Amino acid sequence: MCEINFVHVLKMVQQADNDWLKEALSHYKAGRLDKARAVYLAMLKQQPHQVEAMQMLGIIAYQTPEYDRAINYFQQVISIKPDWPETYNNLGASFWEQGKIEQAIAAYKQAIAVKPDYPDAYKNLALALERQGKRLELRETHQQVGSPHQSGATHEKLAAMRRQEKRYREASAHYQQAISWYQKGEKDKAIALCHQVLLAHPGHSETMNLLGVCLQNTGKLAEAVSVYREAIALNPQDMSLHNNLGVILCSLGHKEQALACYEKAISINPNCADAYYNAAKIMEEQNRRKEAIAYCKKAIAIKPKAEFYNQLGIYYQGCENLAEAAKQCEQAIALKPNYPEAICNLGMILQEQGKIAEAIGQYRQALAIKPDYPGAYDKMGTALQEQGKLAEAIACHQKAIALKPDLADAYSNLGVAVQEQLKIQEAIGYYRHAVALNPDAVTAHLNLGMCSLLLQDFQQGFVEYEWRWREWTKSQTLEERLGKPLWDGSPLAGKTILLHTEQGYGDAIQFVRYAPLVAQRGAGKVILETYRALRRLLTTVSGVQEVVVKGEPLPAFDVQVPLMSLPHILGTTIETIPARIPYLYEEKDAVKYSELLRTEGEVKVGIVWASDPKGATASKRSCPVSLFLELSQIPGISLYSLQKEHTDILDGAPIQDLRELLHDFADTAAVISQLDLVISVDTAVAHLAGALGKPVWVLLPFSPDWRWLLDRSDSPWYPTMRLFRQAKLGDWPSVFAQVKAALTAHPAHPGSPGSGEL
Repeated sequence: MCEINFVHVLKMVQQADNDWLKEALSHYKAGRLDKARAVYLAMLKQQPHQVEAMQMLGIIAYQTPEYDRAINYFQQVISIKPDWPETYNNLGASFWEQGKIEQAIAAYKQAIAVKPDYPDAYKNLALALERQGKRLELRETHQQVGSPHQSGATHEKLAAMRRQEKRYREASAHYQQAISWYQKGEKDKAIALCHQVLLAHPGHSETMNLLGVCLQNTGKLAEAVSVYREAIALNPQDMSLHNNLGVILCSLGHKEQALACYEKAISINPNCADAYYNAAKIMEEQNRRKEAIAYCKKAIAIKPKAEFYNQLGIYYQGCENLAEAAKQCEQAIALKPNYPEAICNLGMILQEQGKIAEAIGQYRQALAIKPDYPGAYDKMGTALQEQGKLAEAIACHQKAIALKPDLADAYSNLGVAVQEQLKIQEAIGYYRHAVALNPDAVTAHLNLGMCSLLLQDFQQGFVEYEWRWREWTKSQTLEERLGKPLWDGSPLAGKTILLHTEQGYGDAIQFVRYAPLVAQRGAGKVILETYRALRRLLTTVSGVQEVVVKGEPLPAFDVQVPLMSLPHILGTTIETIPARIPYLYEEKDAVKYSELLRTEGEVKVGIVWASDPKGATASKRSCPVSLFLELSQIPGISLYSLQKEHTDILDGAPIQDLRELLHDFADTAAVISQLDLVISVDTAVAHLAGALGKPVWVLLPFSPDWRWLLDRSDSPWYPTMRLFRQAKLGDWPSVFAQVKAALTAHPAHPGSPGSGEL
């Protein structure tokens, strides 16, 4: 392969006393090619004959690669400065890349005419003449080694180069045969031939690289590492060797060593796009997403490949910047329209945005291009499940498994689908199969834990539930993230402990009940970190001395623990759930709402019909508000909306909208304290009413969350709670028929015999 000469050019540019050139060069060395190009172009507007800027623009165009543009710049340089031999050599290399070998030969000859003592030009000329089969000219070129134009040292150098060139040609022929075997899938034959080449020509870089690739693809990773390390010792400036070694080390789990290899490749050639791309993958795994995005952008600036844009979209999705993620995937698809992986990723982003139908369209498109794509079937199954099409979802997951029987995610997602049908034991079987295939399958472990909890097996359930932190903290443990050890339940002996909330508002309300138990373990001080909307409310919890809002500086503490890990640490069973209520309290001025909510002889009922729309299970946990409107027709019942969102549909309805009063959960608690009853779907308001000790009826979907257990109308977590369950999937009308009957029998209802159950 003919090579461009930019080392000498860079030295000249570096020595130039020109601030613009220095600024552009700093961008170039850092891999910011677009910025370097912009500075050089701006410079040419001011100084149209600035040859260093033209030369560098040509080099950047060559490396991006835009060979026509490179040729144009190099020819402009020659027209202004015809005695610059490197320009002719670079022009020849550009023609070579286009397959214009005769023009390349002419350029190399001109480089030698300007500078007879120019080994790189001789080498490139020899390669070009050999390509054209011009043996006579090739011999004449070698004879020019003895030309009187060259010094003795140069004569020896070129003579050695001629001998090396001959060996290189011989090695290259065998190397090409090895490539042919590799491309035919005959990797063992390719490996044997590579060894044969290296016996005769030790250190042949391309052969060593190919041998490493063959060994890697046949699973002989340790041997591949040895080959690459040997190759690097012989060719320490070959960036591809460092990059390929990094790929293998990464697959072996040696992430830091791999990252060091990629960084080395970049230091050798700041325009090594693959090294930036590979390094970004490791940074993303280490939860260094901003750095991963920056590196992936550098790769794209050098080489705008569809694969790079697709990966950048994945990184933005990980940062929850879904709009930007979609944009990058769309760019990948624009560059490579039949790119099923990017199309599938765009579907995943749309699904996360709640655009389920559009997501399914993308999955179908990916499968039209690649019918044997198990990942697309699996993802389409999850989207169909969100639409409530469980039979179709199950079929998709089963198809994914048929195509790839070791796809752990498909088994886990199939488990989720059959769990929605309340086939709990079958779901557990799928989760266990996923874990058997991949012992580190976080979601499968977590789902297995929640099924165990649903079946009241708290011991096993809470053990598996701890797997959530493997996913949420990525490469960092909780100890590393917070800088303090995780509390193990041992006596605190006066230590300060930080309890931190996690997941949703309802989770925080449910599990803050454990704070008094922690305080009883000898804590010197209990600090609670929570969401701003909960701060005022949670100051009423017994045993908590200080409440801090998430994101604000934390006071000093000795140990820490997530609230939802406390049942596991304290060994909670179904019989030992701490269910003393109330454990939360309204503020003293809650009575101010009594006048507002005053009704003569009517049952005051607070209602919530929709859960957080951003939640993964929001659709199944929300019900039509029209069903609540039917309850408003029951004589002696007054309805009050405790809903914070989607209340516009109440206009003109016989339901009082209290949204303007509810600035945080302390306000909501104050309102609930003045009500007779709360009826809610599975939301934080239901937990709040239960924690306050108020009567609360919770409306549950057919497949409930683990904390509501199965086949019971009461909750061991909240003594004043009553559960109303769907008899079949999506059957809210039957739930409301039960609620209507129960309301009519409510003790405070005028027509009640006074014996109704709350």
